[in-house]
Amino acid sequence: MNRMFKHKDAAPTDPIIFETILSEKPGGGLVKNPEFDLKPGIAMSQDTDGLFIPIKGYRLVTECKKADTTIKISKGSGIKKGDVIAHGKKGVACTAVDTTTSDDYDVVTVTMGVDIAQDTVLYQAASAADGSTATAAPIHEPEYILGNFMGNLGKAGEGDFEARLIRAASLRKETAPVAKEVVDLMKGITLD
Repeated sequence: MNRMFKHKDAAPTDPIIFETILSEKPGGGLVKNPEFDLKPGIAMSQDTDGLFIPIKGYRLVTECKKADTTIKISKGSGIKKGDVIAHGKKGVACTAVDTTTSDDYDVVTVTMGVDIAQDTVLYQAASAADGSTATAAPIHEPEYILGNFMGNLGKAGEGDFEARLIRAASLRKETAPVAKEVVDLMKGITLD
């Protein structure tokens, strides 16, 4: 036995987000100091100061039943108490977030009131809406997709940073952290 050899597991790889990139914003853009680590594939909008801000996407780890009072979403979404989580035209504010129960997901206290399949990405809405008399819409108007290929950028709380912004692309729906409803508002972006 060779005692000089030490096994080291391979580092986890970043998931494939982009199938094809067709167009980018020349020179990219400046992302406003984020509250959480942004992942490639998240939708971005421009604020009144010309800085880019994210539209959060919340991927369901398990299916959501109509009567469920909690949902499980993937870690890293930036979810916080008071965020309005939407699916289709319905948006509901979450009342609590448990980040300590699991290393794989966050438990969010919210009653969506509809059945939603596992792996569906929900989106951050501007305000609560019942889906019939009032309809939910993304918190910001989506313009670009964050294109950096660095997994978690590790930029939360470190100030503004330069980023690659994608204008037209085909995203992999199994891994992209963006909701179909948000993509439907973006010319040139598709989920395949």
